[in-house]
Amino acid sequence: MALSLARSPNPAAALPAPRVPHFALPLLTLRCPRRQNQARLRVAASSPPEAQAAPVAEDEQGEKRRKLYVANLPWSFPAPEIEKLFAQHGTVKDVEVIKGKDGRNRGFAFVTMSTAEEAAAAADKLNSHDVMGRTIKVEFSKSFRRPAPPPPPGTIIERHKLYVSNLPWKARAPNVKEFFANFNPLSANVIFDNGKAAGYGFVSFGTKEEAEAALTELDGKELLGRPVRLNWRESGDDKVEVAKADSEVEAVNIEGACVDDASTDGGEDKQE
Repeated sequence: MALSLARSPNPAAALPAPRVPHFALPLLTLRCPRRQNQARLRVAASSPPEAQAAPVAEDEQGEKRRKLYVANLPWSFPAPEIEKLFAQHGTVKDVEVIKGKDGRNRGFAFVTMSTAEEAAAAADKLNSHDVMGRTIKVEFSKSFRRPAPPPPPGTIIERHKLYVSNLPWKARAPNVKEFFANFNPLSANVIFDNGKAAGYGFVSFGTKEEAEAALTELDGKELLGRPVRLNWRESGDDKVEVAKADSEVEAVNIEGACVDDASTDGGEDKQE
């Protein structure tokens, strides 16, 4: 008997597939706090330094508009009395009285008011005001520049240093140090180039307040008949210049010793 190898059709395959109704499911937004935080960190890291530094610059400008420089104060006039005097014109936020190494007042101070309007009013009312027989001077302080970011290891930093330009050609380090004497300078340097005065130098101070007071008081004042210009010394500005003319730098340290290998002419400019 012959066997048939033909397969019978599958009944299930012939049946149409059942229709399943389609339900529209709402889309769900899944949030991952960790990924969000990482995204925020990436945005912050990619922000330009200028954007991050903007609040700092605004703070500096705000303080500049509120900070007053007060000069010619009686040496016996203490900080509480200064605060009481300026409190007549607004809220006093801070009083800095500058003192010498002996602890005595140097006759000048900084007063920070609560608002720029109060500072302007105090300056207007108290400038040329008589205090214990002395006429004080009140004006807006020139802002102190915040320290630059730390330099590479091994770099020597000199803080609280002023750049002095437009110096008279006859000016020597002792002249410059004497010019800043009321503000307790630590050192004064006059730069020479090929045996001739370059017309600029640097003065260092022990505190930012002394440097700021000197800048506010002496910028534009005359030294040996010539108005000098003062600016904050940027970090590293004078390092290369001094290195180039290291043997031609006049220096007066705090003890008053003078290393002056260019002053044998009695203060006259050398001519070649």
